Amino acid sequence: MKQSLNQEAWNALMDNNYPLAAKYWVDGYGLPDDDDELERIFQHVNTLNTAQHHPDLCAILGLIALDYNDIFDEDRESALIQCLQWSHQGLEKDPLHYQCSRNAGSALYWLGSGPEALSYYEKAHSIQPSPVLQIRMFNIRNQDQQDPDFSGLILSDGTGSGMEAYNAGVELNRILIQYPDMPETEQQRITALKKHLYEKAYQLYKDAVVHRAGDHLNDDPHTFAMCCNNLAGELSHEGRYQEAIAIGTEGIEQSPFLVILMNRMSNHMYAGMPEQAIMDGKQLLDEYADQMDIISFLSVVDTVCISCLELRNYEETLQWADRGLEIYDQINPSEPILQDAEMTRCITNFFINRAKAVAALDIDTDHTENAREADQLLETMQDNPSLMISRADTFVKEGQWEKALECYEQAIYFGIEKGMERSVQVALYNKGYIQEVYLKESDDALDSFGQSIEAGNNDFWCYYWAVHCAYNLREDEATVQYGESALAVLPQQDGISNDIVAEIYEHIGTAQIDLGNYEQAAKNLQKSLNLNFSQTAQDNLKIAREQTGKQGGFFKKLFGK
Repeated sequence: MKQSLNQEAWNALMDNNYPLAAKYWVDGYGLPDDDDELERIFQHVNTLNTAQHHPDLCAILGLIALDYNDIFDEDRESALIQCLQWSHQGLEKDPLHYQCSRNAGSALYWLGSGPEALSYYEKAHSIQPSPVLQIRMFNIRNQDQQDPDFSGLILSDGTGSGMEAYNAGVELNRILIQYPDMPETEQQRITALKKHLYEKAYQLYKDAVVHRAGDHLNDDPHTFAMCCNNLAGELSHEGRYQEAIAIGTEGIEQSPFLVILMNRMSNHMYAGMPEQAIMDGKQLLDEYADQMDIISFLSVVDTVCISCLELRNYEETLQWADRGLEIYDQINPSEPILQDAEMTRCITNFFINRAKAVAALDIDTDHTENAREADQLLETMQDNPSLMISRADTFVKEGQWEKALECYEQAIYFGIEKGMERSVQVALYNKGYIQEVYLKESDDALDSFGQSIEAGNNDFWCYYWAVHCAYNLREDEATVQYGESALAVLPQQDGISNDIVAEIYEHIGTAQIDLGNYEQAAKNLQKSLNLNFSQTAQDNLKIAREQTGKQGGFFKKLFGK
């Protein structure tokens, strides 16, 4: 651990073994976090180096200047210039000193003198291969290129330093953020390379920290935890939430911190583990609330609220939603933070989930008050699709269909404008539901459900209502298409009764008779009857069997409702 590594470095320094002291403090990143201890190291090493320059002492001083300049100079630029001077002193004594060459390059790199830094980085990399330096050399060589040739970004894979591999992954992540439009093949390659570096760092740290393999230079529990957090993030992006949770937990066991706990909470939610998400959320609020900004705090409350709703614990859902809205009400309306996208998302969720909890608890509500609250929120978030959907829902409860449809149209417009796909899907679905169930406008309803599906809505009930409308309109091909899609997503949908599934099979089979596909129609109608008896399905099954093998359609099928 850092404490023992720091002590070993001190012992080496007292024995005048400067190379060993530099190995522990510089190569092992063993400098302590305590400012007083750091200043004591700096003063002692600087005194020794002033008396007689030594490259390893210069390397120690250079690293302090790069990473902890406040110890001796609050001015970052001045400290970097001093780092460059110490590095030159070291290189005068040993022109092939790796750390002094690297420190000189880094000082110039952060001073914005890329071309000058390049020669030092090239020299350091020739002495000891470094993936971090390779990335920085690539950045320098392409600093004036809008679209660099990323195929030239090839990294060495031989480092035994967990910190080196971890930092290389971080630097690759910066490149991916800086160049979002790079060719897809290169984006995939660099993303895979980033993940590989995190995996390498993770294994090096795990061997040292968990398995106690005796590797003192990688025995760093906190950086291991940070590496776990980043690797878990990569797994989460791939949808491998259980693995992300396991690795995040390994990091938390060694050195918990705010971000890693927040990320594990999110992964628990995405993995369908609401109980664990709630536990993480409560721990965050109990132990880390003073470290959070207002948006992070509300994001945690929002996750707990959503997880309570998923567990159908409506009373707690209501309590957490009210807590979030109370915090929101305390913010000055003129604060720019109210326009932040994450803030908008959280407040929208509190409003919507509160309404769901109230409805589930069958609490008497004043629709007028709900409308007033929605209008108040819309005053500050006029282009918020989710709030517009909530306002429409209030009109639905009042039976004001046309006003509800107007709100859904606005939600669709702003949702498309803002790229909020889910809001667009929901607004189109809700619009179709009103058109079919309340206004009996099946043509318009089918169009709305179809647009929701085209926008990416794969929910079972959207397909179900599309089937329903197409069947009533005798749109046979659409009936079959939407019906088969509904059956395809059925395994992901809980709580669908047999009579609903039987209805879909019956609609598909009946439509297939008109399409002349009698053999398949008979199979689907039989499946319908196996799930639930229907006279229409039984009569049409007889027709399908009679027509099997014959030519032409049979347009006089029984079209039951």
